[in-house]
Amino acid sequence: MSENIKRILVSLIGGPVILGSIYLGGVYFFIVVTIISLLCQLEFYNIAEQKNVKIYKYLGLMAGFALLCLYFLNKEEYFLPAILSISLMFFILELFSGRETPMLNMSLSVAGIIYPTLLIGTLYPLRQLNNVRDIPGLNLIIAILAGVWLCDTAAYYIGKNIGKHKLLPRVSPNKTWEGSAAGFIASLTAIASLKYYGFLGDSFTTVDVIMLSLFTGVGGQLGDLFESLIKRDAGVKDSGFLLPGHGGFLDRFDALIFAAPLAYLYIFYADLFIYILY
Repeated sequence: MSENIKRILVSLIGGPVILGSIYLGGVYFFIVVTIISLLCQLEFYNIAEQKNVKIYKYLGLMAGFALLCLYFLNKEEYFLPAILSISLMFFILELFSGRETPMLNMSLSVAGIIYPTLLIGTLYPLRQLNNVRDIPGLNLIIAILAGVWLCDTAAYYIGKNIGKHKLLPRVSPNKTWEGSAAGFIASLTAIASLKYYGFLGDSFTTVDVIMLSLFTGVGGQLGDLFESLIKRDAGVKDSGFLLPGHGGFLDRFDALIFAAPLAYLYIFYADLFIYILY
């Protein structure tokens, strides 16, 4: 079976599942976000192990699930004490483990909980929006996905066909400035169109359109580049093999890992953004 056919089959199966969970929201969307997040975390740990690092893999996955549950329970104020407690647990375990590379063991075990699990988990509270600035959560998630995936598509095809100037060759040799610009324009066009047709509600302003386009069209590309940096450092081509034709879950959702938390911070803490800027 060719890679293109595998890619199409995975999309035909996974696409409706993801879209259906987005539409239903609540526990259904939480389950899908949790599965994606933890599989991304597992792939991150597997990549880290290529550097001969001893990861607390299963404890890390359990800790990641616990943090995702805080999103579900709307208890984000407990993130800091939870992360501090988890970090101390890893530090104490490493103290008595007698294993080599203790600093890398601890830091990468904790890093896997934050990237990607805690970051991509922000999709859940964004979907559950119902009273923050009168922006419907369902529509916002669709806008984020549209911005990210159209950016990715435009960047790939424009970069492949007319791209000449390398964007960051030491990290991803095939990405170009032309493709990157096309990706941002595609993201901006998608979100501006959704705003124009009233899909994002009356309270969604022109500034919001620009900011969300930056998060999906620029932040998403940074997420892609960051994952490429990790893979290149570990000497692997794909993050995993669970999505035939697509690589791994990290390969498929790397852009959302940056775009979603940026949108989350902006929507929930816009006043903080304004304070920092001014």
